[in-house]
Amino acid sequence: MPRRCCHRWGRYRVRAQVESSLGVTDIFYLPVKPVAGFNPGECVEIYDFEIEAFSLVHYQGLTTDEASERLKLSKTTFWRILEQARFKLAKALIEHKPIRVVSSKQESGGSSP
Repeated sequence: MPRRCCHRWGRYRVRAQVESSLGVTDIFYLPVKPVAGFNPGECVEIYDFEIEAFSLVHYQGLTTDEASERLKLSKTTFWRILEQARFKLAKALIEHKPIRVVSSKQESGGSSP
């Protein structure tokens, strides 16, 4: 009897065009103050719609159902975006990497998980 396939959930990118109301037009980095030995290639890239999803649930206290309705997304797509934001923020904090905030309307130069 053959073995069952084991599918691993890898990192995923949201392919649908998601609009954000945050109004991020330029790329900027957190922390804002200059850091010695800062290399822009070693940062965690987070999109404005990921920050908005994180803010709706964790800052404004909405449920995932309410937040997904507000952003006009399906619940599963909203959940994926939220999990992606949590993963990226945790990675930046644990690995002491700067956070690069990018507008969803422009292409990113490099890819960071």
